[in-house]
Amino acid sequence: MWSYIRSLAEIFVKIRKYIVLLLVLVGVLSGCSAPNVVRSKGSSGFSMESEIMGRANPGYVQWLEKQAMLTTSEKFSTVVSGTNLFWLGPYEKPRVEMMLNIAPVWLTFDAARTIPASTSSVALVLQSDSYLRTIQEIGIRGIHIESMRESGAIWGSPTVQRQLGDDTVSYLFSKGFGDEKSFDNFLRKANKRGMIVGDAVVPFATGRGADYFLSARGLESYKGLYCMIEVPRELWKNLPEITTRTRAVLVDDVSLRALRRARILPPPLVRESLEIPLTPLNWYATDVVQGLDGNGRRFVYLGHGSEARPVLNWNDPSKNARRLVSGSLIQQIGMLHAAMTSVSVSPLYGLEPSYPNADLTGLGVGDTAVQAARDIAQEVRRYGGWTFLQDNLPLPNIKAATESGVDFAVNHSFSTAAEYAYATGDASMLTQSLFTVLQMGIDQKRFINRIQPEPYIDFSFPFMFNPAQKRNSKMSKRYLEVVQQKMSVTGGDVFFHDSKLYLTPAAFVANVQGIRDYRKMTKEQRQSVSDGLTLLGHTQAMQPGIFMLSADELLGVLPLQAGVLEYSTEEDALRQNVAGAYDLTSRGGNNILSEIGLPKAPTVFDDLETEVRMVETFSGNMRRIIKLREALSMQTSTVVQIPKAKNRGVLIQVFQLSPKNSLKATAAVNVINFGELAAAEEFSLLKTLINGNVELEDLQTGEKVSQVHGEFSVSVPPRTARTYVVRSVEQVSNDLN
Repeated sequence: MWSYIRSLAEIFVKIRKYIVLLLVLVGVLSGCSAPNVVRSKGSSGFSMESEIMGRANPGYVQWLEKQAMLTTSEKFSTVVSGTNLFWLGPYEKPRVEMMLNIAPVWLTFDAARTIPASTSSVALVLQSDSYLRTIQEIGIRGIHIESMRESGAIWGSPTVQRQLGDDTVSYLFSKGFGDEKSFDNFLRKANKRGMIVGDAVVPFATGRGADYFLSARGLESYKGLYCMIEVPRELWKNLPEITTRTRAVLVDDVSLRALRRARILPPPLVRESLEIPLTPLNWYATDVVQGLDGNGRRFVYLGHGSEARPVLNWNDPSKNARRLVSGSLIQQIGMLHAAMTSVSVSPLYGLEPSYPNADLTGLGVGDTAVQAARDIAQEVRRYGGWTFLQDNLPLPNIKAATESGVDFAVNHSFSTAAEYAYATGDASMLTQSLFTVLQMGIDQKRFINRIQPEPYIDFSFPFMFNPAQKRNSKMSKRYLEVVQQKMSVTGGDVFFHDSKLYLTPAAFVANVQGIRDYRKMTKEQRQSVSDGLTLLGHTQAMQPGIFMLSADELLGVLPLQAGVLEYSTEEDALRQNVAGAYDLTSRGGNNILSEIGLPKAPTVFDDLETEVRMVETFSGNMRRIIKLREALSMQTSTVVQIPKAKNRGVLIQVFQLSPKNSLKATAAVNVINFGELAAAEEFSLLKTLINGNVELEDLQTGEKVSQVHGEFSVSVPPRTARTYVVRSVEQVSNDLN
């Protein structure tokens, strides 16, 4: 039964009054019976598919249909369709304040990279009381888990590049993660500790599983699910030869031109002409596949960076893709009681065919992706949940996606600009990104602030993209050249592929610090990495909106040694090297491999349970900073002033605080020094923030700064962040410890 209200009520009723609002909102979903969808006991290996693809076996096709997400989505939809449940939940307006009160700080990790205990699953080790207590002590109130579902690997499909567990092919949890019962037990334990849990919606580029194979067999009910086109027999001569029957191959340039002349394939997609390094979408060709009608067919389809990632056709009149995604939402938010789901729509960005003299001066090229994000967000709100947008898109698209759309979006502009500032000692782009967000009218409380949101740092700065402003393109190229030159001094240039720097957060900091041998760090070098991550963490934590930490950051995960995993290209090697497994719960024992065969990566820090209780460790520092963040209610603050800094490595921000902050401060001031030298700064505050005789107080050091001729003078050590509170001189400082 949908017992979402029950699972949430157990946790929040004793915590804060605002939880009552959440219970009222999601209570409409209580008492709804869900269909019982179980894992088939039949074989699901790709070996079977490789034997069958050459002929149509009705029994096997029926078995495939039982495994398919599209089939299961029909069962899930009966829970909502034609009932009052669809109409009882408000869905137009994002519910920002409620989430900021419930879970302003999150932890995110990848289940496919998580090492479980030798005889248990990931979901079981997540239930560890000591693990949950540890992350609760850090101040985390939300746990976001990615790559929990079965991936294309279970079909044994040979691919040019190793997939990393996010090529979802089923609504079912992977065997390595666990089953619904163990997930439910984990969720209940997290809820009792005041933490909610988030999921990830089926990606728009799935893996190759039952849905793909049924589409390739030409089943009528699966037509339009993927961006897949049947090629007439007379044009097969223009398709590339395939030696392995079930393995699709890239359509070469000669075949592309022939198929375009025949108007089978469209012209190049709009995204190919944009100055944004989006993951390539390429056309791939299947071999001859026999359908149930006895006819052989060949198809071409769009793959997202690989033949193993077919792209869903969101706008097809069949609405099959929408039904498949909707089934995922009903399961996650309604049946599994997840409070949030993350969304990535970049495979749909610029999917429209281009044509001669096309007008690309506007940001309409992202309309399909933006509309998909809105559609998903509104459906999730009907079921009482929230959505987090993950994509690194131009800021105008982010703004559009949050208008009656996703509840929150990852702030790639601020995180990339902060890492740029750390690498170069120049905070000018960081300041400019803040001004741009303010000028565009984007509500900063809608942002998810992260140290490093992706496995790489994209120094092409997609958020700056604007087809109407060529100046932005020139600026981004200049920034890229500067950071590449800076990183080359310490050997970091070898981790670049075009504009992407493939380094984990800890490795990035180490490289900037001049540490080349990650595996032989001294105690002092480990401390310098901790200090660098603390600077970046403080910068992100002291912003409005949500703050999200990752397992990579808390553990200080480092890249795998080059050559440990087989790779197809230089970029593939870099991509895999930053995807090593980790023992997040300290329960992995002697295990050195994750479920999908990723070897355990080296780490800078010791186990999390020990580190969090130490003063100068990264997790210990974040515990202190998050405590200050909570006391100031930074998640609901508003940036009202960005004073001009004298030092190019310094960022100054002034925030108006919510009256509800426990320190009773009127404002807070960030002074963040990314430079290698101490920085002295002078600034004044808006008169509206000053009531009588006020002073600045650094609650970390106890330093107090008084006004002199209407200005405050502060000095910040190298690569250090300071947050000052503005209070009347008569107020007594509250002890946060």
